[in-house]
Amino acid sequence: LTFIMSFSYHSLAPTLANAGENSCVLEASVDVIVEVWDVDDQGNKGYRIWKGTIKQGQHKRIESQQGQIRYAQTTVMDENEPLSGDVDRSCHNGQIIGVP
Repeated sequence: LTFIMSFSYHSLAPTLANAGENSCVLEASVDVIVEVWDVDDQGNKGYRIWKGTIKQGQHKRIESQQGQIRYAQTTVMDENEPLSGDVDRSCHNGQIIGVP
């Protein structure tokens, strides 16, 4: 009689392979429009890194300068819809950030 056990480990901060030190991945749980900014040395919103739509279940890799980003989002699929939020998150080693 043989028992085979399988273990699965899920980190509190999952990552994707082949990630740069100051990179992260936005993962959409629903269709979402997102705008992402770098954070400057003082922690203020800096240059815009990316703006676009991420479809449900899809990913968008983000490269930051400081390893910190801010983002705003909306689930209303209209480019004229204002985005909400000013979320501040670390962006390191391919860390996955769920949006919205």
